[in-house]
Amino acid sequence: MSRLEIEGLCKGWDFPVIDRLDLTVEEGEFFVVVGPSGIGKTTLLRLVAGLERPDAGTIRVGGRDLTALPPYRRKVAMTFESYALYPHLTVFENIASPLRARRLSKSQITETVVAVAQLLRIEQLLNRRPGEISGGQKQRTALGRTLVAQPDVFLLDEPISHLDAKIRHELRLQFHTLEELRSVATLYVTHDYAEALSLGDRIGVMGHGGLVQVGSARELFQQPQHLLVAQHLGQPSINVVEASLASSGDDLKFTAEGASLTLPVAGPHRSVLSGLSGRGAGRITVGIRPQHVQVVANGETANGDAVVDATVSIYEALGAAGILVAESGGVRLTALTPPNAVFQHGEPVRLSLRNETFLYFDADSGRNVMVA
Repeated sequence: MSRLEIEGLCKGWDFPVIDRLDLTVEEGEFFVVVGPSGIGKTTLLRLVAGLERPDAGTIRVGGRDLTALPPYRRKVAMTFESYALYPHLTVFENIASPLRARRLSKSQITETVVAVAQLLRIEQLLNRRPGEISGGQKQRTALGRTLVAQPDVFLLDEPISHLDAKIRHELRLQFHTLEELRSVATLYVTHDYAEALSLGDRIGVMGHGGLVQVGSARELFQQPQHLLVAQHLGQPSINVVEASLASSGDDLKFTAEGASLTLPVAGPHRSVLSGLSGRGAGRITVGIRPQHVQVVANGETANGDAVVDATVSIYEALGAAGILVAESGGVRLTALTPPNAVFQHGEPVRLSLRNETFLYFDADSGRNVMVA
């Protein structure tokens, strides 16, 4: 068994980076850590690899405590975002270096290296040195060296971030079926939410100090437990409105702070939010996904949703869809539009908002108030 177990892991310098982090990655599981730059994702990998020493906590693989072991005794393979290639060796020799350390035969080394190079589409580069290839080719070389290592744990630090879009898509598809990755625990780090949602058997969204939420792609996207999770998953980013709750009889509405935009609270959310309003906790942060904001014709409503008048600020036609940024009552709202739509700066539009899909977060803590 090559289960990766992390308990109470702590690491800091002048400030805490990882604070009492707990995580278990099962054998054969592809676990993706996603989060903004500088949040501690690479530090987590370096701790597991033994390149950094934790201030507290334990790291176990297959029940074996690795916390105090040096890197060369851990059977952990890591792909670095910075490549970390041997500049004096060819691409072939860089990929083959873990195989030579295991003293495999020359024929086995050649067969394995060529197979991985073909997978990564760099077979024509095997006789070149790192200084003679592009950044994306260097990253594929570093990934190839990791794939041939046959470790107990794979650690991948943004391994395809420098590749062009077409090859990045191809490798994402191959990651789903690569036997090398699916036979051991894999910890994959990225700042790209699409990579995370595509690849992860489970996904952990990292915030200050550790993992804010862990779950499947669907759970994280549809039921974010924290505002940070909702903001990081989705493109375009979720609309965030700081607001105040107010009730009038059976009606419950929220009004954007410092603006004139007022919207009704949908039935499914009224009981919880009415309770907050009744206890004096009138401030709330509202999250509205752009795909739940639509442009409608004058006089038209969509399924009884809230409709507001707005003015176009920015419109981007992206081929498969358009991104519209409009202002309504002093609040900027982003909406997704059909690919054939055309809007001009300053043009008046009507926006329909599916208020039953709104997300509500505590204004101070960022916690989703609708999640028990």
